[in-house]
Amino acid sequence: MEFCLREYRDSDYVVVREVYATGFREHGSSIFITVLQRLWVQVVLLATFLGLLVLFGSPLSATLGVFGILLVVRVSVQCLLEQGVRLGLSEDLQDIRASYMRPGQVSRFWVAEARGRIVGTVAILPCVEEKGAWELKRITVLKRWRGRGIAKALCHTALEFVARRGVKRVVLFTSMAQVDAHKLYDSLGFKKEREFVWPSLPAKLVNFLVYKYAYAVGV
Repeated sequence: MEFCLREYRDSDYVVVREVYATGFREHGSSIFITVLQRLWVQVVLLATFLGLLVLFGSPLSATLGVFGILLVVRVSVQCLLEQGVRLGLSEDLQDIRASYMRPGQVSRFWVAEARGRIVGTVAILPCVEEKGAWELKRITVLKRWRGRGIAKALCHTALEFVARRGVKRVVLFTSMAQVDAHKLYDSLGFKKEREFVWPSLPAKLVNFLVYKYAYAVGV
């Protein structure tokens, strides 16, 4: 096996936060492309081009107008990513030991190591949004290490951990752009329950959807 899994140590703190931030930002291009594939975005771009072409009679002006909209979308996606990074670093990742590793807690944080460095993470803890459920969080694998089964192994480890402790329901939240992750969750037995627009201005500007998945432990 190219990698090994182990529980979080305090000496991992800085690297884990860096892996989270890097992994989150690596989704920028896929989110941008996903947004551009939405029909309503393509209609807006076409309408803008045609409207400016009629108004100014200049293909150059019409093209510049479309590029302006694309720039707004790109900046919105970047702002969205930075909001997500700041949110994660200021919540459970602010104090990982207190959030996940205290004795007696039904919660835990794991890392995946390959070639002597941390390349992935996963965590699980009681869900704040849904009483009685646990939430699978911080599922991150650095881009160059994806496609090697690391994320699946991390998720299996977390699900087995809560199964041994009597947990019956696990949920997770993921974005519309993480298509490969959706396939992973489907293969693990998760089912998509609902979708909603992430409640922030950049997310609303690009209609950025978040999906909630749920898993029945032991079924």
